[in-house]
Amino acid sequence: MTDDWQNNNPDAKSASVRLTARAVESLSCPAGLSSRTPARTILESRFPFKELSLVATADQRAVDPVYAAHRWWARRPPSVMRGLLLAAALESSVPLRKFWELFNSSTNALEDLRVFDPFAGGGTTLVEAARLGATPCGVDVDPLAVTIVQHELDPAEPSDFLMRSASLLGYLDSVAGHLYAPTRKGWIPLHYFSLQVVSCPHCKRCEPLYRSLIIARDVGKNGAVVRDAAVVAFCPDCLSIHQLENEGRRELHCCGRRKLTESNFSAAKFTCPHCGGRAGHRELQTGTAPRQLLAVEETRSDERRRIRGASAGDFLRLEEAHRYLRQHDAELDYPRTELSKDRVDDRPLSFGIKTAAALFTPRQLAVFGHAFRWLRTANLLPPTRRALTLAMSNALGTNNRLCGYATDYGRLAPLFSVRSYAWPWLGVELNPFHPSGGRGTLRKVLDRVAKSTGNEVRRYIWSQRVKKPEPVTTNYSHVRRTPEVVCQSASAALSFKVDCDICIFDPPYYDYIAYSELSEFYRAWLAESSLGGKPLLPDPLDPVNSFGRALGSCMKRAASQLLTRFPIAFTYHAASTLAWDAVGVALDTAQLTVTGLWPVRNDAHMGHHTEVGNCEWDLIVVCRPKVVCVPRKCRITVQGWRSKVAPLKIGKADKLNMEYAIAMASTRFGSINL
Repeated sequence: MTDDWQNNNPDAKSASVRLTARAVESLSCPAGLSSRTPARTILESRFPFKELSLVATADQRAVDPVYAAHRWWARRPPSVMRGLLLAAALESSVPLRKFWELFNSSTNALEDLRVFDPFAGGGTTLVEAARLGATPCGVDVDPLAVTIVQHELDPAEPSDFLMRSASLLGYLDSVAGHLYAPTRKGWIPLHYFSLQVVSCPHCKRCEPLYRSLIIARDVGKNGAVVRDAAVVAFCPDCLSIHQLENEGRRELHCCGRRKLTESNFSAAKFTCPHCGGRAGHRELQTGTAPRQLLAVEETRSDERRRIRGASAGDFLRLEEAHRYLRQHDAELDYPRTELSKDRVDDRPLSFGIKTAAALFTPRQLAVFGHAFRWLRTANLLPPTRRALTLAMSNALGTNNRLCGYATDYGRLAPLFSVRSYAWPWLGVELNPFHPSGGRGTLRKVLDRVAKSTGNEVRRYIWSQRVKKPEPVTTNYSHVRRTPEVVCQSASAALSFKVDCDICIFDPPYYDYIAYSELSEFYRAWLAESSLGGKPLLPDPLDPVNSFGRALGSCMKRAASQLLTRFPIAFTYHAASTLAWDAVGVALDTAQLTVTGLWPVRNDAHMGHHTEVGNCEWDLIVVCRPKVVCVPRKCRITVQGWRSKVAPLKIGKADKLNMEYAIAMASTRFGSINL
């Protein structure tokens, strides 16, 4: 890969380059970061996009605890953002072997630089900047995102967090643990299964919703629960539980003969077995319909699991929870407000759920109501309070009425396992006090946040010896300083004055996923739940220009914070010409010239996101102010990229994504005028 491969420009004149003292000491490298004079960078000349794509693909299941403290959507791979930061700071004359030495090391190579992200989101860019020794600063319109990033950059002291975690857990167990107490000797409840009972709007008959008669099965999948019975199923007439030994069995014999795959609820529609009428969530008001406790999954000390029918004791616990909530309501700190009605996606309002509290059962409200009251009244250090708040907030996602169950794996499917509110046919309530099992128990979320305060990370690096990604365990020291991350719109004047060197970001996409609507679920429990401005989304009357001008305004504001020696870069993807037209409008509004365009595999899909048509490749758009650039002919082609990234594949959606990006960039392409 040569310097002039991408844009056929002659190499820039060699400029003085440097590394920080620590980088020189650790790598003995005579070339490095750009001087104060603007110079062409690796990001504009020979960015190693294939190698970074391979590292990002290998990194998918790597363990990086700092990013696990709290749920956030569409995080960019840390390896890609780390590579972008280094490539933006290193002059094109620096050998790529030096780039990889810096990438693979824990040296503070970007010390003395300031990195700005106007769309901070989950904080990947800023965390990687801090790990490289830079001073991170940024903004986001969502207060949840800001809180997450503040924790990532300024974590609690581990010893204080562990001590306070134990106090919080002990307190919650003392006031609400009895609501989940065992009802069978030697067995501890883990999951409570329930069905939603709806009234047919046509004939007024009541029926439970179900997509299948199977609650769980053991099909030998890796990592799944090993069960005594091959299939656990229920009878929809008498609600009895059946343990079926034959994995290949197709029918249940109880109150008649029924296929195990029988369903009265599919494609978000209920079909009444009495009158044949069909109805959706809005007609059924599914979210406010009664819930019927069906079964309980329990564990023993030997880690054996079983699923049994609901007992009289289980129903008594539910009645006790309703009484407890009525008696102690004034002592509990939970959101009493209604959910926003101005939404892109009308869920969960279309389910009949109007308030944040309606997303939780009485037991869940009791636990979290006590937890958030304790957090707001206890005498805690600010970083510890923030860390504990994030732990309890993260637990909300696995302790609510919209959690489902992964039938073949035997684990809870949390809210937002896909990027929306979804209604599970089989509701699952987790015992948050379970001592060992379960996804999202209080102990597990507290332990996850505790691990996020550490420095040890298992990730992949690029091995120049074997020319492929290799796993490593690295110690990244946290930059413990007050983070300059504030809640505001990216287009507004910054509330802090700072000159930044590098600006790398991932803006909202044109085909808008309403992250602010999803985060409302969490923000309702935070002390400050209001957004710091209006989210960036297209106006339906003029979507391309409205979105482009708004994004361009944000880019222009970000560029005004920067010194001129380094380029601006952002990641983007869309298999839509309109989306890339909007990016073009944004660049024109901000008066920016494209000086580099590169593909990188950011979203190698797993699980729910493997649908045909999803983009797996981002385009990295590199740009500089027009006033420092001269026009150049763009010679980039998708075929050229394909030849460079083989054996990685570029699918149909990504081929369109790349073609539209190249078309947008072609009329705006140039290079820095040295």
